[in-house]
Amino acid sequence: MTVYWLVWDAAAHWIVDRLDAEGELPHVRRLRSRGVWAAARPPAPNCQTPPSLATLFTGVWPQEHGVTGFRVPSPTGPGDSVSGFARSACLRPAVWETAGRAGLRTAAVHAPWIADTVTTGGEPPAWLDGAIEAFSTRLARHGTYEVGAAPLTFAVAHHTLTAAADATGIRVRGAHDETYVEDDWTALTLGDGVGIWLRQARAGGRRLLLHTGAWAPRTVGHDPVLLAELGAAPLFAGEGLGSCYRSGMFGPRLIDGGVDGDGGDGTAEDLFLSSVDRVGRGFEATVARVLAHHRSDLVVMYLPSTDDVGHELLGWCDARSDAHRPDVAPAVWRHIARCYRRADAVLGRVLDRAGPGDTVVLGADHGMAGTAWTLHPDQLLLDAGLAVGDGAGRVDPARSAAYYHPVNNGSVWINGRAGYGGSASPDEIRGLARRVGELFAPVRAPGTGRPLVHEVRPSPDGRVVDLLLDADCLPSASLDRAGRPVSPAAKPGAHITNAGDDRLHAVFAAAGPGLARGEDLGVIDNTWPAELVLEHLTASLPDRTARRV
Repeated sequence: MTVYWLVWDAAAHWIVDRLDAEGELPHVRRLRSRGVWAAARPPAPNCQTPPSLATLFTGVWPQEHGVTGFRVPSPTGPGDSVSGFARSACLRPAVWETAGRAGLRTAAVHAPWIADTVTTGGEPPAWLDGAIEAFSTRLARHGTYEVGAAPLTFAVAHHTLTAAADATGIRVRGAHDETYVEDDWTALTLGDGVGIWLRQARAGGRRLLLHTGAWAPRTVGHDPVLLAELGAAPLFAGEGLGSCYRSGMFGPRLIDGGVDGDGGDGTAEDLFLSSVDRVGRGFEATVARVLAHHRSDLVVMYLPSTDDVGHELLGWCDARSDAHRPDVAPAVWRHIARCYRRADAVLGRVLDRAGPGDTVVLGADHGMAGTAWTLHPDQLLLDAGLAVGDGAGRVDPARSAAYYHPVNNGSVWINGRAGYGGSASPDEIRGLARRVGELFAPVRAPGTGRPLVHEVRPSPDGRVVDLLLDADCLPSASLDRAGRPVSPAAKPGAHITNAGDDRLHAVFAAAGPGLARGEDLGVIDNTWPAELVLEHLTASLPDRTARRV
């Protein structure tokens, strides 16, 4: 018996529910009809990807596993932090580690932390058949260049590339490889297993050369067949070209003309979605290799593209968001559906591979909501005289009595050494925390008056004040150039703090031995999938260990 655990990053229950009802996700329908499904509550106060994945994979909340954001505040000094994706940041064992101690084996596709789980001698643990992971070693971001008659020279991850265009395509050369680029994504090897994908495009009367970012994948484990298959996987692309889409490099977006104006014709969205599709195709090919060749008890697969498309497009078609654009919402929704259909195809591969005694689990770390506003907490603290600027457009934590932590996890920190003669008393610290709460509680969205701070939650000692924001608002550790505490959001979809909005609930569905068929469980905690996976892994443990011997 094998447990197949497929994770779609930021796949909100409400999005999947709607697409399922519209008939867009036939394999989600297959899984739901065979088993159970639910909306899964992500962690609070922060539901960024690292704490949400740590919750999903360990089965405990951040108070126990210790991961509180993309970066985790460190006690070494004001404003210091460590990566939330560092294995040392997660204080509790993940499901695969617990299963490994029971003699069960795991294979994984781009799931965080697994490739970092090594013994003191630097060897993968005995329970790891094979894992591939690339997100932790990004070498270069994606890019877009305008191509003319003259040859173009550009650099990617310290590699110098040249591009020369003819009437139909673009010849791109590097030190190790060359390729001819036309209107579809084409791979170019940079060396040592690293490469990029390129394509040409035309937008706004310009001819463009697009390239993905570059990452260095790692493959670790003990199954030589599986490792060979993972090593032969397509060049890794971990994200779409969202920033190029957002900045207008692909031409006007559907929403750029204003509610009554003339926006884009969909070209920009098509180019962005083609890059997201490239990410999805790579993951699908790697998953197919693992499904065909693994001998593992647990197979964990992580797919990022649903998060990518949500950040760039979701708000325009979220009717509960101030970002909602009913004039373009149907067209935007079709692009979101396109991304989810590719993710659904991966689920179909898993369902086709699973046998009658296997368990298939579909999950997500968190959901996503439309986002119209950005809150700049440090601006409010500066205006109130609680924070001190550093002269370079940011706040100096060491000289500020209160500062929004630069890790951007929704928390304001009280610095007892700034002011109060260099050492604030416990009562003074709690008093400062109350003042911070009074400062943020009345914040409203410009124009609409929407309350943006739902709850201000100080720690018992008052040293940390968590801001639980409206889902329509994301915080930023940067200051607004115009000095505004609230500004329009750059991205129309987000998930940082969780104040209980059900749009942040993650998708969940599972089918396997002992689970009911076609049952809606309502709302569950997103700690339960880990418990379910472990329960199904260990249900027939004596039989499996006997077969392996």
